[in-house]
Amino acid sequence: MTLRMVFAVYGALRGGGQDNTEAAIVIDALQEKLNNTPNGVMTINNANMDSDPPLGVPKHFGAIVEVDGMPRLFACQENQAIDFS
Repeated sequence: MTLRMVFAVYGALRGGGQDNTEAAIVIDALQEKLNNTPNGVMTINNANMDSDPPLGVPKHFGAIVEVDGMPRLFACQENQAIDFS
């Protein structure tokens, strides 16, 4: 199985308003972690995303990942696990 990150973002709306969006592009962090995860299952959290934007606020994750060349969409809340395979 080959996993290639196309796009990945992790973050939240601080205070719930659109003007307070804080997010991080986490393509490289995700690719690096998945390269070392043979079964393709990963918990999405601050440690695995190498980021905590915004600090102390529950976050969400979204990604476009090519799985064996086919694009697939993934999304979850912080601390949920995704099977990218």
